[in-house]
Amino acid sequence: MTETTDFEAKADIAEIAVERYKQGLLTRRGFIAAMGALGILPALGAKAMANTKEIIVVNWGGAAKDILQEVMCDTYTKETGIKVTVDGSGPSAGKIRAMVESGAVVWDLCDSGAGSAIILEQQGVTQAIDYSIVDKSKVLDGGIYNNGVANYVYSYVLASNPKLLGGNVPQSWVDVWNTKDFPGMRTFRKSVRGMLESATMSMGVAPKDVYEALGTDDGIKAAIDRFRQLREHVIVWGSGSDSQNLFLQEEVTMGNIWSTRAHLLKDQMDKDSFTVTFNGGVVAPGIWVVPKNNPVGTEEVMKFIAHAQTPELQVQWLEKIGCGPANPAAAALVPADFQSWNPSSPENLATQIMYNDAWYAKNQIAAEELYVDALIN
Repeated sequence: MTETTDFEAKADIAEIAVERYKQGLLTRRGFIAAMGALGILPALGAKAMANTKEIIVVNWGGAAKDILQEVMCDTYTKETGIKVTVDGSGPSAGKIRAMVESGAVVWDLCDSGAGSAIILEQQGVTQAIDYSIVDKSKVLDGGIYNNGVANYVYSYVLASNPKLLGGNVPQSWVDVWNTKDFPGMRTFRKSVRGMLESATMSMGVAPKDVYEALGTDDGIKAAIDRFRQLREHVIVWGSGSDSQNLFLQEEVTMGNIWSTRAHLLKDQMDKDSFTVTFNGGVVAPGIWVVPKNNPVGTEEVMKFIAHAQTPELQVQWLEKIGCGPANPAAAALVPADFQSWNPSSPENLATQIMYNDAWYAKNQIAAEELYVDALIN
């Protein structure tokens, strides 16, 4: 099975931390987290192995590390007395497997993706989630796996600048391909992930039928051809900051970007210059996985996962970094100002589809080559 976890998206969340620190919006701890993500700070390694009373949670650094520490981990320590430390060095599937197979496990809980969770389970290097402790009812549909469970979500969304469009606002991917009524440059990701879905919907395919339409070679080629038709109007983005800058510099009128970047842009652009619709968005969950033989033990780490399901804490996660709650009960607690920006609100989920790791595992390599050829060459 091909690795499908979107590590670039996770790394982008880390990059957001650096930006926010420069803007004075992050604490010193947040900045240190970003340095850790860049590999400047020493790894926790031996210290973590020596202290089995401490839970080591590994994510992708940056603001996510800082906020995970403050919101989820420090509150667990306050309740239980058990220290929880976030290591932002990036728990790739390869690192987790190497750690388990070498018998030198230093991590207790890892922020992974659905594809990696499936692969690591097949390789026998992760533990099953104990759903007698972790509550399935506190996880949105598509976020429950044998050896993994959702901890937050982000989306690929349609963002636009109404000011550059004379007050018009594209409502769907059909509008994005309508260059007559919605002129100007568009932006799409350099990678195919989250992009083919929008091209498929631009042909009138209902969101629920997208992956069925992409289930044949003809379906994939039809979606790819949509980009070939539009490429004179497209600027590609490689990193999340690229997509953010294209909007800030008013180089594009609309585009397919991560909801976490949209969360930043809503605070950086004039109110009439930026908007987002989740209509036709693609929801991607972050997934907790637990390495086999984790130092603190299975029960303790499951208790921490259950703690992180607390809806009030997940709302704080959304407010501080833009990642949507994985617990459906959190939606009702989201302040009014944030509700329209929540990728996992019932209203926004109803108009989106869940990222299909199985499809990408089978088709990503071939589709990526066709996509790059159509859009860039």
